[in-house]
Amino acid sequence: MEIFDPTVSAEREAFDYAPRPKDLKGLKVGLVENTKFNSEKILRKIAERLDERYKVKLVHVDHKKSSSHSVNDDAIATLKASSDFVIAGVGD
Repeated sequence: MEIFDPTVSAEREAFDYAPRPKDLKGLKVGLVENTKFNSEKILRKIAERLDERYKVKLVHVDHKKSSSHSVNDDAIATLKASSDFVIAGVGD
């Protein structure tokens, strides 16, 4: 039997963040919402504000099965092909 010991720190692997755009002006955004209450509403409001300020265009919204599910491969391919950046969010 394997037992998890929460008092021991886990080994960390190197992690590289995605490159950030220098400017948001005119970019295309994709959204990933996790089906929690208000998740899509909040994300769409953020996209609306980005459009008002930077002319960012909302191009795709993905709806996960639940907050514990990952984004499926088809959605990832669609987001990569259509978006300059993606915002994932949680509601509640």
